[in-house]
Amino acid sequence: MASKVHLWRCSSASAALIIALVTPTLAHAQSTPSNPDIIVSGIRQSLANALNTKRNSDQVVDAISAEDVGKFPDKNVGEALQRITGVQIQRAGGEGSAVSIRGVDPGLIRVEINGQSTLSTAAGPAAGSATNPAVEFRDIPAEFISRLEVVKSATADMTEGGLGGTVRIITRRPFDTKKDYLAGSVQGVYGTLGDRLDPKFALIGSHLFAHDTLGVLLSATYEKRSLWYDQAKTTGWRQIRQVGAAAATCSQTVQTGCVDLNHDGTGDFYPDIPRYAMYRERTERYAFNGIVEWRPSDNFRLFFDNTYTRGQQTLNSQLMQINTFSALTSALTLGNDTSVNAGNAASYVQFQQTPVANPNSTNALGVSYRNINGTIDRQTYTGTLGSEWHVSPKLTLRARGGYSWARAFNDEIDVVGTQYGLTSVTVNYRNPAGAPNISLSTDPTNPAGINNLQIQHKPRLNVQTERNFQFDGDYDVGGFLKQVKFGVQRRVTDLNSIYHDGTVTYEGYTATSGVGDIKTRTWATGTAVDAVTSTATNAAILSQIQSYVKYADLGDHNFFSTGNIGSTNIQRWLNMNMAIANAAGIPSTYGTNNWSPGDTYDVKQKNWAGYVSTKWGFTPFDRNLAVVVGARLIRMETIASGYNINTSAGTFAPVTFTGAHTYVLPSANLRYELVPNKLILRATATSVAAAPDLAKIAPSMSLNTIALTGSRGNPKLSPYTAQQYDLGLEWYISRVNYLSATFWRKDIQGFPYKLATTENYNGSDFTISTYYNSAAPVQINGFEAGLVYGFDFLPGVFKNMGLQANYTYAKDRGFTTAGYYSGQALGFPGLSRHSYNLSAFYDDGKLNARVSYNWRSRYNIGPERDNLNAFGRPYGQWDASFSYKIGDHFTGFVDLVNITGAQRIEDEESAYRVSTVETYGRRVYFGVRAKM
Repeated sequence: MASKVHLWRCSSASAALIIALVTPTLAHAQSTPSNPDIIVSGIRQSLANALNTKRNSDQVVDAISAEDVGKFPDKNVGEALQRITGVQIQRAGGEGSAVSIRGVDPGLIRVEINGQSTLSTAAGPAAGSATNPAVEFRDIPAEFISRLEVVKSATADMTEGGLGGTVRIITRRPFDTKKDYLAGSVQGVYGTLGDRLDPKFALIGSHLFAHDTLGVLLSATYEKRSLWYDQAKTTGWRQIRQVGAAAATCSQTVQTGCVDLNHDGTGDFYPDIPRYAMYRERTERYAFNGIVEWRPSDNFRLFFDNTYTRGQQTLNSQLMQINTFSALTSALTLGNDTSVNAGNAASYVQFQQTPVANPNSTNALGVSYRNINGTIDRQTYTGTLGSEWHVSPKLTLRARGGYSWARAFNDEIDVVGTQYGLTSVTVNYRNPAGAPNISLSTDPTNPAGINNLQIQHKPRLNVQTERNFQFDGDYDVGGFLKQVKFGVQRRVTDLNSIYHDGTVTYEGYTATSGVGDIKTRTWATGTAVDAVTSTATNAAILSQIQSYVKYADLGDHNFFSTGNIGSTNIQRWLNMNMAIANAAGIPSTYGTNNWSPGDTYDVKQKNWAGYVSTKWGFTPFDRNLAVVVGARLIRMETIASGYNINTSAGTFAPVTFTGAHTYVLPSANLRYELVPNKLILRATATSVAAAPDLAKIAPSMSLNTIALTGSRGNPKLSPYTAQQYDLGLEWYISRVNYLSATFWRKDIQGFPYKLATTENYNGSDFTISTYYNSAAPVQINGFEAGLVYGFDFLPGVFKNMGLQANYTYAKDRGFTTAGYYSGQALGFPGLSRHSYNLSAFYDDGKLNARVSYNWRSRYNIGPERDNLNAFGRPYGQWDASFSYKIGDHFTGFVDLVNITGAQRIEDEESAYRVSTVETYGRRVYFGVRAKM
């Protein structure tokens, strides 16, 4: 691919806002910027420190300090970041897992720990699932934090990749204070849905050696978590063909062959795989942070930073899912009571099947009891060896080398027991949540009807590494030109992914009457083929299935014990546990024919970068004006290796693609004191670039030969760029109180969007999804406002109270993807039009209390099954934190998360097509912090 130079287009400048939510922590060991020997405690002091950081910054930076994280009920970095203006959080099992900044996808957020890249530990659960480059924040404990910064405007010295912004995780350091200390906490965690009490421990200590020239800081955390959450889900909504109609007559453009009960000329939508799920994920987390720093003189320091995290999950997730049909026949019908709602979707439907002697031969109406077993192991490491040398009062040189590593191993073992040949399944959506209320013509607690059993062993391993080296210098010039920064950087990032699949299927019935068989999956041709390895009478295979499924139980709790979807009559169903897999034998996955060439790839990205940045100072109208102007030059090279699959010949062969792009990224940040230290105007105009998720440019392919669908990577996918503008005012009312407002804009070029097209493989037409660069730019315009206000002027206990609040508005233009059926604009993925945070606090020096509410409006999640996009409904969550200081060394605390038991709800482009109702209950943390 030819190298290209992309030059930045200047427009009007803009500026920034920061909300420095602030202060207290586990160790209570964070020092003030002005005097590192002073221990900060109390909300107001910490707010003042954070506001100073915000006020004096050359960039648009929002910050939250360690102590303030400790006073919020937030237990990981992701949950802490949700309190910052413009940040929206994604949850997994009720825990904060990823964040977006100003509506940009979490995978386009750069995350650093002490300046070193942090890599993703996402791994797809099955073939064709691309990795997600978003950093998994759940495994990074809040206890490590000294300060969190969200940088929204770029400067030339910043490493590229943060299209949405850059999250800086800054840990405590040994020279933050010259006083030795040891601090820690012991706490319990109780989740109402799992009804389990889990422990968490944290310890941190710092000591200076060798006449205060060598500092060592060590911190570690350990926790167990029982992540229990339930879902009532309709996996997809699809149209159904009338009896005898061809596929072409029931499509987006031709609706005449679709079932149309209300006779409005448009096919009705019916549930595709409605299901219940009880996710049980026992999690153990370990984290370690160690810093050694040597300061033999005031002019030189040498440091070695290390951070390691590990999250190990043991899975036993229990699902019951219905296999419905996509076309009516004389044997497959809809009940007379079937009806549709105002959104042209089924509000009540009964799927009926005439009993047949050979039920599995139809593969039509059935119920599957599926358990996702096995383990997920996530590990990350970041390490940096660096130095800083003040060569002279004017010149400072810095050098650092870094290494990042992330390993995600999803050793998934699924057990799926299916009963084909049901006579009826009823799905009723007439309940307040609009969720599926399922009734079956069989007993879901009795394994006797199971006539098909699959043991699926599907391990996927993703390993990412990054090696980097950079050299930087600052030269203080004096006069109008205050400072010149310069530097070079080399980064090499590598993603290696391999997917194995060993699946064995026991079929009690086959297309041949009276015959059953055993099939073993093979990838010898490059795509999955379930080959018959033995046959027997159907009675013999059914008997063998029964000998395994007799080990099923009914799980450990009722479905949706903390929610309500109407009077569901299914409280428990068959739990296809590991005992069944062990009885049948877990298939080997490491043979010659058990790895998927289409999901095995290696992608490297090699970046060279250099920059020059200047800082200028003026005093127009006797007011301080600071301008930081610079440019960064980047060369991005990619090498994507994988396998090209020839489905017609049944072969595959290695293939490699290369690409190269060069970018010039100018940036300008202006800060003007309209009223000295009180009223500050900010304006920025910056350009950024980011490479696509490396998994998206891998030459990968996955085909579903049953559904005739698939997905593949796109090695021709180009990096994307954005021009960003801010214009804002910050009013620092007092040391603690402030008000800010910022208008911002982001123009994104080449944003990747998912498109489904028809491609022919081995004589069959498949609907293949892949990513393409959008031809038209996407523009996001927004407004942010923030407020911190302490009620010091009030009498009595009221003076100890205060309020923190922020609001973000964002609207996109130019995102052209429209609904497949509706033709209406879907909106930029991940972007909520409105979001806000509210926190009321009380602090009298001993008692600290905070109640917080976080809310976001409806947003587009992205493509789902059946050519519809999933949308997240508006979601709000109440949390609270209470602590009381006991003497000089101990603090007791209680934190409450999701106080009202809010449920997360998704639909598919219509309020009448609910796809997910998820409940994860409430969490209670309680314990004691100590500092010596």
